[in-house]
Amino acid sequence: MKILIAKTYDSNVDPGGGSHRFATFNNLAVRLAQRCFVSCFLLLSVTNGALAIDRIAVIYPEVSSPYKAIFQTILEGIQSQKTAEYRLYSLSKKHDLIQLRSRLEAAQVNGIIALGKRGYLTVQQLDLPLPTIVGALPLIPNGVSGISLSTEPEQLFSQLKLLVPDAKQVFVVYSPKANAWLLPYAEKAAQKNNLQLEAFAAEDMRETMHLYRQLLKNARGRSIAIWLPLDKLTANEDIVLPMLLQEAWNKNLVICSSKPTHVQRGALFSMYPDNFGLGEELAKTIQQQKTQGKTGVIPLKRLHLAVNMRTAAHLGLSFSSKLQQKFNLTFPAR
Repeated sequence: MKILIAKTYDSNVDPGGGSHRFATFNNLAVRLAQRCFVSCFLLLSVTNGALAIDRIAVIYPEVSSPYKAIFQTILEGIQSQKTAEYRLYSLSKKHDLIQLRSRLEAAQVNGIIALGKRGYLTVQQLDLPLPTIVGALPLIPNGVSGISLSTEPEQLFSQLKLLVPDAKQVFVVYSPKANAWLLPYAEKAAQKNNLQLEAFAAEDMRETMHLYRQLLKNARGRSIAIWLPLDKLTANEDIVLPMLLQEAWNKNLVICSSKPTHVQRGALFSMYPDNFGLGEELAKTIQQQKTQGKTGVIPLKRLHLAVNMRTAAHLGLSFSSKLQQKFNLTFPAR
């Protein structure tokens, strides 16, 4: 490059001042070439850094239908996010923990998404010093980070006001171990949606039934809603649910739930997981944890809506066609 410039410049110099001009030009050319080299090096460094994609391990259980389709949809949601390279590791009931650890180390993963109870227990046993979040499980805050299957109360209560504009009170009976952590979310959501929240803790089935009977004594009309969170005790499907559905039908009460099967049996509506959306949120949350640290447990915001149209008619509710387009499931099926 230096010789070429010298020859080119030499053919145009005048005999009197050419030497000085040639030296000046030559030095300038060298400096420009050096700057060009440095700029190209920096550009390549930045580009290579941008192309250094994270490797995230997604650990999930091998299950049969219909649960297999649920996990598959969550995985599709995770993989739809292009911010990382996702390595999938399925777990049989008798998986080899040592072998899994070796595979993760060989793959040089730098984050973990664990799905379901088997995935959660496995990462607890692995105890790897990596950013980890858990999903597809009704989590409670216990030192882990993740997205619980428990419905975000704001989503539930805003939907309640949309479907039943004259709703004024929401009753919930909950077991403290499972759902006490949701109460701050519920109180804030109730205030935002102009609802009066009445929450009662129950430690066993006897106390659960006693509280419900007391609540139902004077409850009448669709201005009163009963919220059934994911709770094996207070939303028991063999004892509690049948009694509540019968009382709600007789007294025109609204029952809102976190399980679509409750809607199928007669509850007015349910907010339940959007599995693809859950996958998307898990992928975003692991990236957030990698940059900001532990996120803790948060309730699920990506939700679908199921509505029982027969119950709605019984309550004297009618929904516009525009609103019905937002129903993901209806019972009876349309």
